[in-house]
Amino acid sequence: MFKNVIGLVVEYNPFHNGHLHHIQEIDKLFEDNIKIAVMSGDFVQRGVPSLINKFEKTKIALSQGIDIVIELPVFYSSQSAEIFAKGSVSLLDKLSCSHIVFGSESNDLDKLKKIASLSLTDEFTKALKEFLDKGFSYPTAFSKATSDEKFGSNDILALEYIKAIETIDSKIEACCIKREKTGYYDDEKDNFASASYIRKVLLDSNETKENKLNKIKNLVPEFSYKILEENFGVFSCLNDFYDLIKYNIIKNYSSLRYIQDLEVGLENRLYKYSLENLSFSDFFDKILSKRLTISRLQRILLHTLLDLTEELTDKVKNKVPYVKILGFSNKGQEYLNYLKKLDDYSKRKILTSNRNLKEILSEEELELFNFNELASQIYRIKSNYNNIGYPILNLSRLKSQGS
Repeated sequence: MFKNVIGLVVEYNPFHNGHLHHIQEIDKLFEDNIKIAVMSGDFVQRGVPSLINKFEKTKIALSQGIDIVIELPVFYSSQSAEIFAKGSVSLLDKLSCSHIVFGSESNDLDKLKKIASLSLTDEFTKALKEFLDKGFSYPTAFSKATSDEKFGSNDILALEYIKAIETIDSKIEACCIKREKTGYYDDEKDNFASASYIRKVLLDSNETKENKLNKIKNLVPEFSYKILEENFGVFSCLNDFYDLIKYNIIKNYSSLRYIQDLEVGLENRLYKYSLENLSFSDFFDKILSKRLTISRLQRILLHTLLDLTEELTDKVKNKVPYVKILGFSNKGQEYLNYLKKLDDYSKRKILTSNRNLKEILSEEELELFNFNELASQIYRIKSNYNNIGYPILNLSRLKSQGS
């Protein structure tokens, strides 16, 4: 079987030249590899819907060299960095990955490992809590608890991946690749741009379709551009779900305090301003505070939309309920067939279709599977797509379709 089973944690929102660089660097570092991407589905880590749906993203990933795409369920994908990373690493561990390769601003793995180990100590936890209690946001509090170390968004996730490997006692080996050209919020540079910049261009209501597509054409691979062009007009953003969010806030006001990540008292502000005739941007600005980062507030609103509670989060924090395969290449299919021959295969709960779920999953696991499916149904209210119940997107078929 394959010597190197490489795991990636991705969102591909959307897939751009930096993501292709990541894949190409893995091929340089590891011969005889298979690449497994655990990918956020229809909702992503910053608390917003994905620009395009999970199956379109899967098509792009397979066309660019990924061999297996696993869905990161919404009860992980829409969470803070710690829960997001732990869920991702646990899924890659279920597929026996030998390495996880992630982008890093610092590209200093030894330093990241030392800080990750420090952050698992009681002393660090106490210091972090003290800074949070003083009203600092989590990223700022984390920085202060590590003697004002400054971390880019990729390094923060890298720390959480390393911590997760240690916490779940995984044999996965961490490896980092220098984040090239642009940071998360940076504009275009040498045909590289962040996903944030590309989304900003595509969602700009003041630009024509032609101008938007021209601006991003050189920033994404050809097949990614093709999919984005085909999906133009159905791109999703949190603003699209504003009426549904307000409805849930008003209807469920008495139980909002149980929503994951919602701090005490915030439910009252949510309710107050949801009753006023505000635009989404005005509503958002009224709720935003120094204690809340924009991403955290977006996650809270998304959790309100989906009814993602603290109780549900506690169920999935320490054990992934299943592994949903969204797509695979020929090489990926070969590896999945290899896993089927292992003695513990049934315990891995690997799902390659939506058939016979009651025979594979426990009652609680099935409830969690259905929660994720319901989240996608809500996504499809605003951006409809054909919900494929099985992974048919292997590489040979994509090539035959002209990808």
